[in-house]
Amino acid sequence: MEELSNAERFLNAYAVIEHEMQKLLDLKEHRRFSDLVHRAAKINPVIEQFKFDLKEFGDLRNAIVHDRAGGKVIAEPNDEVVAQIEKIAALLLEPPKVLPLFRKKVLLLAAGDPVSRAVKEMSLHGFTQIPVLERDTMIGLLTSHMVIKWMGRILRNGMVDLGGTTLGELIALLGKEVHYRIVPPEASLFDILNMFCLCQAEGQKLESVLITDSGDSAGRFLGIITNRDLPLVHRELGI
Repeated sequence: MEELSNAERFLNAYAVIEHEMQKLLDLKEHRRFSDLVHRAAKINPVIEQFKFDLKEFGDLRNAIVHDRAGGKVIAEPNDEVVAQIEKIAALLLEPPKVLPLFRKKVLLLAAGDPVSRAVKEMSLHGFTQIPVLERDTMIGLLTSHMVIKWMGRILRNGMVDLGGTTLGELIALLGKEVHYRIVPPEASLFDILNMFCLCQAEGQKLESVLITDSGDSAGRFLGIITNRDLPLVHRELGI
């Protein structure tokens, strides 16, 4: 089989991206590529991430195939450009999911457990975040910062009794200050990246994204993604 030229590879990937955007927007009539990018970027994390590249590729496509040349190829894109547009097309067709990359055993504690148990588990395993459950449903995310803040409040009134306060009570007191999200296994890494970026833009810190089989607080926990995992997310996405 004859090897495709760079122009043919570019145009094939371009057609895939254009088709996927039209399908995403449920459009039957033809729209300019730049318009598709502008609209699709609002609802698709892949398009949003690469919208500036895609707009440039739209201009490049017009330079490669020009109407005045009868639709014939009149230019050849370089290898780097071809690799980039093919990567975007592949990510759009099948964006990397949170699993299996972030599948891991998640330590869970019960709302009735004393704070002392959480401190021991955090010290033993080096964890800074632990989901707290009540009747098999997550009611909040315990963080090491919450424990320290709670201890600071208690110290004002004397000794700290780690065994006299339950995690449920601590969550009720400080849990609203902690931001986390829960996603299903099919969530894409682009979705995760957007969650962290959005919280940051709103002046908040997203502590973690938890993965459950149902995508809600009552599901079985399959993994967890924290701020420390963001470099791995970027590497996996090649951005």
